[in-house]
Amino acid sequence: MNKENLELNVAIFFCQQLDPDQDSNRRVIEKELGPGIKFFPLPCSGRIEPLHFLHAFESGADLVYLITCPVKSCRYQQGNVRAGKRIAFAQNLIREIGLDPERLILINIDPPLPKRIDLLTRELLEGAPVKGHSLLSRL
Repeated sequence: MNKENLELNVAIFFCQQLDPDQDSNRRVIEKELGPGIKFFPLPCSGRIEPLHFLHAFESGADLVYLITCPVKSCRYQQGNVRAGKRIAFAQNLIREIGLDPERLILINIDPPLPKRIDLLTRELLEGAPVKGHSLLSRL
């Protein structure tokens, strides 16, 4: 895949526990896809607040992902459970303001850890339907 820029703006919030080498791994895909993708590493996905998602949309994101560690594998016990509740709350908020709540997507990855954030992102973008096409096929 040799894409210069992502036509859509995508914000990806993710638990840092997923990828110990996330700094270097995310730079790979940021360089490949350009400014259309923005990463927001979190010490734990349970630290996310609905306001973070709303701010991402306000800043121009077309899609917002929250990637959490596997269910029952949170280093902080309930982080991914809290993240799921907060994303549901945020989806209700964005529905109320007239946005499609399906633009905010929760991904609980499968074990085992670690997972490379660049490979996870590539899988998400290639499989994300937008008007019948994956995001990367629109480039």
